[in-house]
Amino acid sequence: MRRFTILALAAACIFGMTSATSAHIGGLVFPIFEIPTGDLPDLRDGTLEDWEDVLPGTSLDHNSFAPLNVADGAGINPEDLAYRAFMSWHSAGQHLYMAIERVDDVYVNTYEGGDLTGLWRFDSIEFMVDGDHTGGSYNGAGIGEDLSDEERKLLTNFQGQQYVAIAESPDGRTLGYQGSGQGWVTLPPFADAGGFSVGESPNTSVIELQVTAWDELNWQGPELSRRSNLTAGRTIGFQISVPDFDTEAGEYHGFHTLSGQPNTWREADNFVDGELIPCDIGDCGSAPLPTAVAEDSWGRIKASFR
Repeated sequence: MRRFTILALAAACIFGMTSATSAHIGGLVFPIFEIPTGDLPDLRDGTLEDWEDVLPGTSLDHNSFAPLNVADGAGINPEDLAYRAFMSWHSAGQHLYMAIERVDDVYVNTYEGGDLTGLWRFDSIEFMVDGDHTGGSYNGAGIGEDLSDEERKLLTNFQGQQYVAIAESPDGRTLGYQGSGQGWVTLPPFADAGGFSVGESPNTSVIELQVTAWDELNWQGPELSRRSNLTAGRTIGFQISVPDFDTEAGEYHGFHTLSGQPNTWREADNFVDGELIPCDIGDCGSAPLPTAVAEDSWGRIKASFR
């Protein structure tokens, strides 16, 4: 892969700047750099060298995160858990890309396969997206009271998505999300992931993933859903959480989040902001794919419950 010129070279200074669009949390706007098709990372090549070759630098590391008071409440300590992450976006394919390298003193991944909504119980990465930057509740009680089971199932991860990925799985499925529709939402062409792990103490694991941001994600199929429109200069909401397990699955040792806020698994208002920075070679800036659902889709979907 080759390095390419970023149009807005000053974009690296976006850290610490406030955007005209109000942030979800705080005043930071994180740059997310566009990559042309010819330079997209190979999610299964067992290395992050392709990311290092084309991006201006590591997007984030453990010093960018804040620990939550969860279980042991382990703080930021690179001798316990160190990590670095890359982020990018692809205009032609309308995808967000992310990769993380974790160096962990104790690695817990006993996933047996078959339950993609349970990946959060292992050493992993959680990547949440609010593609239209509207915030609000997307899971849990906040999505509404007095809903039927069918309505609640539909609204869970409807306007924001929580993806969770692990490095390895016996059935080859390493990417899940916390909603229904795993049979298509977390598979190509909408999402994909790869990774590996090596060593014991410390263990090094790498997770690479590609996901779709959805303004309206109807678990019943893409033809009933509406993708977010990823274009240069747009601000999206996103959140990254890094759990750490040292004894057994589901027993938190530490939990680090980019926003430093709790309940990001259900409240998009607690996300941070990311600005989509363009590139200027290859097919950068290509027209986004058409969306599948009309603007009045949610009204039509709700009407179907009556």
